[in-house]
Amino acid sequence: MKDLGKYFLLLFLMGLPLPILRAEVTCTGDACALLPTSIRTQLSQVDQAFKLQYTDVVMATMAESAIITNINSSLMGPGIVNRFQVGIGASVAGQKKEDINVIYQDLNFRSLPNVGASVAPNILLAVNLGWLLGGGPSDTEPELKTFLHRFNLYLHGFKFNFAQGDVQKAIEAQNKNVDLGGDITTGGFTLRFHVFENYSDGIGIFEFSGISMGLGLHYQRQNIEIRYNDNKTQTISLGPAIGTWGGATVFNYNSTITSVPLDIRTGFRMFYFFTIFAGGGTSLNFGTTNLSLSRSGPLTLALDSSAVASTLGATIASQIPAGTIGQTRNGTLTLDLEGKAQAPNTTNFLIAGVEINALIAKITAEAIVAQKVQSVMLGVKIAF
Repeated sequence: MKDLGKYFLLLFLMGLPLPILRAEVTCTGDACALLPTSIRTQLSQVDQAFKLQYTDVVMATMAESAIITNINSSLMGPGIVNRFQVGIGASVAGQKKEDINVIYQDLNFRSLPNVGASVAPNILLAVNLGWLLGGGPSDTEPELKTFLHRFNLYLHGFKFNFAQGDVQKAIEAQNKNVDLGGDITTGGFTLRFHVFENYSDGIGIFEFSGISMGLGLHYQRQNIEIRYNDNKTQTISLGPAIGTWGGATVFNYNSTITSVPLDIRTGFRMFYFFTIFAGGGTSLNFGTTNLSLSRSGPLTLALDSSAVASTLGATIASQIPAGTIGQTRNGTLTLDLEGKAQAPNTTNFLIAGVEINALIAKITAEAIVAQKVQSVMLGVKIAF
């Protein structure tokens, strides 16, 4: 979670990016006047390189995390409900990939961040359909059970504003350079069917959770704005000019994702209070994600004699006044990018977790892993 403070991009791996909507790089001030015409032309054409090398990659990273938190939203544990359960939980997903260097002809933008994270709080409700329709709890005598006792229905939903509550305080405690705003809306259901019913020794020492299959419909909408300024600068090379670039980075991210997860899970309970469970599944995903990124800040450049000789032709290099070589000039460099992508068709994942029974309370930690993205959901449920 250390990298969460760096950008806290709550978002989030789109597989089929659509064309970039807009990209613009502008340079103003004395520093930009140092640049030969050919370099200034490259700056006006660098948008496609940013799209392919950076924007599409960042959008994929953020969307991967958003999809995984959307799947991991119901806190189902081993999949057993006796009567009904109510609870609250939150799922977190994240990944930190290597920083990206964008290279285009004589331009080099180094160490641009590539971080993805997502958080989704939820209120939870689970009910056994056999009990709901008057057939008694699911642990009733075998001869009294009905086919509906094999079905459990899980519901979840929440709307949360990141600018309020303890989340903003937690972010500020990790990194005061991050300002997070926006909201997340989640909701959905999962219907589970016990293909093989659970088995207990009757005295609480050992219980097999059976094997259950669940099919769900999960919805998540995110509107996130992250402002980040660590007062640090990155090295930048613009043809024969070498220097640094700093400033605040602003991410605006909007996504609407619907997932249809299908999973199988099983588990074992030992000595009544400790349960381990595992499984796997796949999910169909629908939706879009939109990103706008802007960064504007002070630019410091100086013409490097060796870079002048290597990047410029002899005719152009001879026209540069000798007195300007090595002199530092200041200006402003602004980057504006916008993009849009569609959700990947499928996401495959593995499930693992533990559940601790404390009287009528169940403390559950449920993890989902999909490729390089991990999500953990923590919550507490009261079982009746």
